[in-house]
Amino acid sequence: MSRVFRRFGSYASSFLLLAAMLATLHLSGCGNMSTGSQPPPPTWLPSPNDFRFQGVGANMSTVGQENGAFGGGGGYSITPAWGGPIELGNGMCVPGYTIEFCEWFFHDYLYTAGQSRDTTAGYDSGFLTDLNNFPNLTRGTDDLSAPNLVIRSLDVQPANDAFAVAFISSPSVAGFQPSLQHMQVSDLPAFAASQGLKGRVVTALSLDSPTTCDVFSYGWANDPNSIYETSVEPVTRDTVASVAQNMAAEGYVITAFGAGGQPNFGWYLVGTRLQGSTTPRPIFVSSPDRPSDALYYSQGYVDVVTIFDSPTVATSTRIWVVEK
Repeated sequence: MSRVFRRFGSYASSFLLLAAMLATLHLSGCGNMSTGSQPPPPTWLPSPNDFRFQGVGANMSTVGQENGAFGGGGGYSITPAWGGPIELGNGMCVPGYTIEFCEWFFHDYLYTAGQSRDTTAGYDSGFLTDLNNFPNLTRGTDDLSAPNLVIRSLDVQPANDAFAVAFISSPSVAGFQPSLQHMQVSDLPAFAASQGLKGRVVTALSLDSPTTCDVFSYGWANDPNSIYETSVEPVTRDTVASVAQNMAAEGYVITAFGAGGQPNFGWYLVGTRLQGSTTPRPIFVSSPDRPSDALYYSQGYVDVVTIFDSPTVATSTRIWVVEK
C-alpha cells in the first residue's frame, strides 16, 4: 500500500478538528426502496471501470481505512484503495484568510481480501486561479486531466482563492474525456440533460457565487453510445436524505454533490441513469456515524455523498449517503 502526502502549512486544522470534536450532531433517516406492483425494468449496472458513477454497481467489497484531512495547497493519495468524495459543507475554510486556512476531510477504503484493484484514491488542493488552467492542471505528480482519472468531487472557495478535488484513477483504465464548464446555476439542469444525451456524465460541481457554478463532466471512450437521463435538485442539510432516497427510488445513481463558498452558496445533487432504467437502487443515509463496513461497504455500497457541515466551531453535522 502506498500513501503520498503533500501539504503546505494549514492553520485551519485546529479550527476544523475542534469543530468535529465539539460537534452537535443530528440523525437523518434511511429509506427502503419498493419495487411496485409491476415487474421492474432490467437492473442497469455501470461498468466497474466507469469511475463516472462513483463505484456504484461495481460490487466492491471494502473496509474503512481512515478519516483524514488535507490542507489548502496540499494533497493526499493512497494505492491500492477506493476513496469517498470530499466531505462538503460549511466550515471548509476560515473566511477572509488565505488558502492555508482551508482544510477538507475525506474517508478512504481498503479492499477486502481477494478484492484488490489497482485504483488510487486522490485528493488535491490549489489556488482557485489555477483551476482556470484546466485541462492544463497538475498538482504534484497528479495530472488532473489524465485519461485514466475522473474528478468526482469539487469544492470552490472564492474568498480564500482555493479549490479542492477528489479523484479516482487507475493505470489499467483509460479513455475518460473531461470537461470543466462555468455556468449559471439556473442552467445546470439543462446542461446535465444535454451531456446525458451525448453519453457524458456530470461528476462534480461547486458554486462560486449564489448564481454561478463550476461543473466537471466526463465522456468515456468505452461507452460511446449510451444515453443518460438526469435529475438535478437543490437540497439542504434537512432535505438531502429524502431527495437522495427519491432519486435512488427512480433508478438514479447520484453522480455529483456540490456546495461551495463560506458560508455555502447552496447545495445541489445530480442523479444520472441509463435511459429507461428506472429500477430502484439500494441506498442508505446515515448520521452522525459512518455506515457499517459489514452491512454496507463490504456488500457493494459506496459513498456518493459525504457531508461535514460546520457553520460554527461548536456545531457540526456529518452525513453519509451510500448507494449500490
